[in-house]
Amino acid sequence: MKEIFHSVSLIKERCIGCTKCLMNCPVEAIRIKNGKAIIYDEKCIDCGECIRVCPYGAHVSKGNSLNETEGYKIKVLIPSVTLYPQFGQEINPEEINKALLSLGFDEVFDITFACDVKAEILKKEITKVEKPAISTLCPSIIRLIEKDFPSLNDHIVKMLTPIEISAALIREKYCKMGYKENEIGIFFLTPCPSWITKIKELKYNEKIGFDGAIAISDIYPKLLKFLNKTSNKTYRKISKTGLLWSFSGGQSQAIGIDNFLAVDGIKNVIKLFNDVENGKIKDVDYIEAYACTRGCLGGLFLIENPFNAERIAKKIIANGEFSYNVELHDEFQSKFAREDILKVNLKFADDFESAVKMIKNMNRIINMLPGTDCGLCGSPSCRAFAEDVVKGLANLNDCKFIKNGGE
Repeated sequence: MKEIFHSVSLIKERCIGCTKCLMNCPVEAIRIKNGKAIIYDEKCIDCGECIRVCPYGAHVSKGNSLNETEGYKIKVLIPSVTLYPQFGQEINPEEINKALLSLGFDEVFDITFACDVKAEILKKEITKVEKPAISTLCPSIIRLIEKDFPSLNDHIVKMLTPIEISAALIREKYCKMGYKENEIGIFFLTPCPSWITKIKELKYNEKIGFDGAIAISDIYPKLLKFLNKTSNKTYRKISKTGLLWSFSGGQSQAIGIDNFLAVDGIKNVIKLFNDVENGKIKDVDYIEAYACTRGCLGGLFLIENPFNAERIAKKIIANGEFSYNVELHDEFQSKFAREDILKVNLKFADDFESAVKMIKNMNRIINMLPGTDCGLCGSPSCRAFAEDVVKGLANLNDCKFIKNGGE
């Protein structure tokens, strides 16, 4: 199986085996073995829920530091649209971009332009997939589909995200100016761990080629020193429709779709995807799905309460004066469409016959178990424990119920 990179990891020395992460991981990627948590890489989707619930700081996600941006002739930062509502509605987004330049970057790219480009292309691409079409913005959602809902692959709108579009435009621009690939440093200012993982995967894509991802929480204190409050509440240089992409439901507003579902919180997404698989959701054109509460504004690396941040974002949008007038042509559109959204094939077994046999064994074991999902075996549920047993990752006697003779 292909090695999978994860930004979410465990500091074993801090872990006391308290089971909070075990019982709260929405995709059952965590086990407790020998008094310590372990993360099953093939199951993890980097949603960061374990980081949120761990009271001991044992689960972490590490991105790049500002020091790692040194060594490039040109350093470009792509800030997430979620950055702008983190300072209250009195701080002009233009001032935030100026402050980012003060951190040592040569250019701060306006990601709202890429959001408007994406919106225009999305209007056409959404008609090319099975309904309901599913957004590709959240990397954790794509990994979830890849791992647990492969039947929904044909519903995914196969095109680049605004983050990837931004990087592609930047690299193309500076290469045309005569800079070599290794002289251009492109960094994303991320609200969440899943984009650290995604940026790592994109590092070796010659057309997109990110060089790193920096957590917003890591630069926030430094950024405050360079910020000046302004009484000017008219925002001329960032797109108000681009800012819609910061919160749940905003994508659909940006592309003018009324018949959509916006679902946030990974457990809610799983429930909805089960309904889509079972044919219960048929009359919807588009699904925006986010791992975090209220969409990207609920990212783990953000400061402001996501509900208040959404209020601030909407205030900024209401005071905005313009959106980019994006004119699309065939070359522009094809450049940002992509067919390889899902790359990793995570299978239950290497062949169909073995998979059927393992599923039968798993169901047999499930029928032997109490169904209490107590977690004493080190697995989050009886079903997960049964799967671990058939995969050779656990022993049947690890279940206290079985070990005590079914009592």
